[in-house]
Amino acid sequence: MRLAGIQPGYLPWLGYFDQMRRVDVFVVADEMQFSSTGWAHRNRVLGPDGAHWLTLPARPSARQAICDVPLDPSVPWAKSHLATLRNFYAGSPFAPDVLRALASVLDAGAARLVDATMPALRLLADLLGVRTPLVVSSEVGLERSYAEQFPDKPGPTHRIIAFMKKLGATELLEGESGQSYLDLALCAAHGIAVTFQRYAHPVYAQVHPGCVDGAASRAPFVSHLSALDLLLSCGEREARRVLGSVP
Repeated sequence: MRLAGIQPGYLPWLGYFDQMRRVDVFVVADEMQFSSTGWAHRNRVLGPDGAHWLTLPARPSARQAICDVPLDPSVPWAKSHLATLRNFYAGSPFAPDVLRALASVLDAGAARLVDATMPALRLLADLLGVRTPLVVSSEVGLERSYAEQFPDKPGPTHRIIAFMKKLGATELLEGESGQSYLDLALCAAHGIAVTFQRYAHPVYAQVHPGCVDGAASRAPFVSHLSALDLLLSCGEREARRVLGSVP
């Protein structure tokens, strides 16, 4: 069984779903520590001046796990994000259907960060045609399994090994950044084969703010946005083709 795992993100980029589609099971590592500089609570879409942040009102305590981070109930983030997206992608004929689906899963009353991000993550995977089963770390106690197998919690490679043994996986698809910390010899000693994702971001016809009747703008392509940009710009069918075209 081949496995990949990444922390949950808010409306993740295409590379996230590319990694998900290439494995048999995908771990959403929501027990990892929240970082304000990470992607657990934010992502970018295409605005009038280029990339524009959509950010959830996360209010973490020190060293808090992502799954425990609360949201500020006084901030109308869902209404604001949907209004922003409707404005930015008004020129796309595909936007109304995609945003209607998104509105159905964005819970304005979500108490925790993951209550807002996980439904949106699952929706994007569905719209992109990615059917890989998701395992949410906090729901199956993967961090507890790590502590049981390696009580001293020696490092990230040991954590991954513990997760894989718990789930019965023997092959790991790791993101490119994993090359800087993953102990390949240790993985091999535990019978785990490792490959690294080599993701070449596709170029597609983006609908830039201000374009008319869905006409593609001649503005430069903006890469590494939320996968939502592809869906809003090109529609569900073309988005699936674009994602699947990456070798």
